Amino acid sequence: MVEFEPIKKNAGDVIRSEDWNKIQEDIKADLEELERKLQELRDYTDSMQETTTLLNVSSLGGTSYDLNEVIRHETTSYESPIIGLLTKQWLLEKGKTGEICKFGVVTHLNSIDYWSGAENGDKKVLEVVFDYIDGTNAVIGGLFVHDRSKLRPKGVDNPYVEYILAPNEYVWYRYRIANPNPQKEVLNISFRCTSPDCTPRIGNVLHYKSKITPATS
Repeated sequence: MVEFEPIKKNAGDVIRSEDWNKIQEDIKADLEELERKLQELRDYTDSMQETTTLLNVSSLGGTSYDLNEVIRHETTSYESPIIGLLTKQWLLEKGKTGEICKFGVVTHLNSIDYWSGAENGDKKVLEVVFDYIDGTNAVIGGLFVHDRSKLRPKGVDNPYVEYILAPNEYVWYRYRIANPNPQKEVLNISFRCTSPDCTPRIGNVLHYKSKITPATS
């Protein structure tokens, strides 16, 4: 540690201009360094996020099926009632389009992760709708869903975050999408199928990231 020997002055002593200027420069430098560190702290707290996992979520619409249930027009199931944290799936019958499911969340969030996979997949067939408390909404369309029958490479179209395999090696993929309006409180999140040539499904587990707001006294 640098040793500092203060120069003491008595009342009425004259201070040289160069000494006075040096004092001002040191004070300015200290204040600038303090402001830099405070900005680093602000940037750090602004970037802080927490992840919340919602298990066994219920949908406000649509039809759910067990994971080991063979769906009409399909030839096999996932062959297990539980895969990872998943226990249910929502999907439309083959050839249908429209809303698959809708989950009520009522929270602020920066991004959300959902589990999906598709019969006859590897297509841009999914649409996600954010409904906000203020009555507005945001639609994210053209989301790619990988085929569920065999693990696919991530690719560049809607790459998955992770995956889990069923006993028969059928796949669930975890995808992440950003909320277009993180400053707004989300009421519902809906998933829609936009193509009759593919059957995407949504699992009953969601993960969302939200900004941590430091407590103030």
